[in-house]
Amino acid sequence: MSEAAPGADFESFVLETIEAFSRLARAQAGDLHSAEDAVQDAYLKMYRRWDQLIAGRGSLTACGRTVVKRAVIDQFRRNERMVLVPVRELPETESGIGIPEAAYEMIKEGIDELVASLPERQREVITLCVLQDLSPAVVAQRLQIKEESVKRYIKAAANNLKKSINEHSEEATA
Repeated sequence: MSEAAPGADFESFVLETIEAFSRLARAQAGDLHSAEDAVQDAYLKMYRRWDQLIAGRGSLTACGRTVVKRAVIDQFRRNERMVLVPVRELPETESGIGIPEAAYEMIKEGIDELVASLPERQREVITLCVLQDLSPAVVAQRLQIKEESVKRYIKAAANNLKKSINEHSEEATA
């Protein structure tokens, strides 16, 4: 880090990784608010050890993914001990795409449920390729399979998701 801007390296790291880490936490947690809290906790933990992390030889992004995953687990553990108190009804707000926030959350939760219903390997490939923005070549290397296999898993997952969506829409109209 430079003397002029002691937090500049960390700041650029956050700006580069916030979207991918948020998607990863959302996929792991299934709840937007828990995911946001987990990402913030992960960045706080990393900031406290930033000098040690940049001095290390490993990838900061890979380390960050691990810290985010662990923060999600910690978040679930904290939430299990939390006692929920009913809150008065809040006015409904709109999401960035113009639909009520509650409906937007239901849609995202529905997508998470659909992805969770996929077979394990398809779910892994979709999470890595779509939610973490990794290329099929990188995913193939990480999972130690051929790139063609990754592409087949993506295609199979897309077909399974289409079937699930059609089944859910038929149930809703019935």
